[in-house]
Amino acid sequence: MENKVQITANILKSLASTRRLEIINLLSYGELCVCDLTENLEASQPNISHHLKVLKSVGLIKAQKNGKWVFYELNKRKLEKLQKDLDAIINIPPEKEKIEITKCNRN
Repeated sequence: MENKVQITANILKSLASTRRLEIINLLSYGELCVCDLTENLEASQPNISHHLKVLKSVGLIKAQKNGKWVFYELNKRKLEKLQKDLDAIINIPPEKEKIEITKCNRN
């Protein structure tokens, strides 16, 4: 099972793309379909679909099919969890993580 740091790293890797961050930004305004994203980002449908697949694979977005259309929206719970996990990784003192840290001899 992946730990919190590994899961967070995978999510951050998925966000390490200008196009994916643009998609996240557009979806922050509400639910959109691929054609909305292709038009607003001036990109091809296969390109946008690829980026949506990556974002969906880490749970940052959700898809809902309505007839022949698929609508995408942010998974706000997952984004909130990412924010909390980042805060925990950055702010929790090592003793709370129950890990042993070896320090070099500074004498």
